[in-house]
Amino acid sequence: MTPPTQRPAWSRDSMMLRLPSAITLDDLTHEWVFGNADGTGVRVAVIDSGIDADHPSLQGCVDADAAVAFTVDAGGEVVADHAPHGDSFGHGTACAGIIHSLAPAARITSVKVLGAGLSGRAAAFLGGLEWAVEQGFDVVNLSLGSRTREHALGFHELCDRAYFGNTLVVTAANNMNSVSYPSLFASVLSVACNLSSDPFRYHVNPEPPTEFLARGIDVPVLWAHHGTTVSTGNSYAAPHIAGLAALVRSKHPDLRPFQVKSALWARAANVVNAAPPEVAGRLSRVMSATT
Repeated sequence: MTPPTQRPAWSRDSMMLRLPSAITLDDLTHEWVFGNADGTGVRVAVIDSGIDADHPSLQGCVDADAAVAFTVDAGGEVVADHAPHGDSFGHGTACAGIIHSLAPAARITSVKVLGAGLSGRAAAFLGGLEWAVEQGFDVVNLSLGSRTREHALGFHELCDRAYFGNTLVVTAANNMNSVSYPSLFASVLSVACNLSSDPFRYHVNPEPPTEFLARGIDVPVLWAHHGTTVSTGNSYAAPHIAGLAALVRSKHPDLRPFQVKSALWARAANVVNAAPPEVAGRLSRVMSATT
């Protein structure tokens, strides 16, 4: 008697894969993706310099009691301090404020890994990201990165774990033309600046690895000590996409990270405003005939 064929790992019977319904790209209207969403039910972790949780413009959206700070002690061990904390710089408050302005009902938790002058250790950053992934946050905003190559594999493994665990990681690309981790991994939503002054106007990048472009130039932002300022950088573009992702996850909590990314792609300004293929074709022929 012939023994049954050993199935490869992760194989599943077709009947087990049947879906009760499925969303097509034709369904991804603005109303379907964003309509009436406000971030209700979504938990966002901001891994940064801390958050001024009492800032009046944050309107109580920050869960100060859930805050955690990660540092590295003299012996090289990562230490987690589970207690309310402030913002050592202002950067984290700025990111939280942008997210809140787009998804006002989302709950934001501060995961502090940076100190004064935005100084920090890659090991503390890894510890904070690992904690956020283990806690199952819906969205994680990383407006920071590490250029330390020895930690690249650790970041890669954590971002993959987040992706498969249904946590959406949004990262800011480096402001300089250099590699930083985990900003350019395929498992995250990598964001740089466009030139828009409209917080809802974002684009997909036709030339990745940076996938999305959002407002990040001369952005009015909240700051530490109940302050405000105007600042520029990819750091402020990322929370725009994180806030929009929080809206999608609020309205469609069952979507996986790749589906959220697809929904955001479908409503990007340059996708919505793209010329029909036949128009683009005629235009290109006219251009070539006159050049």
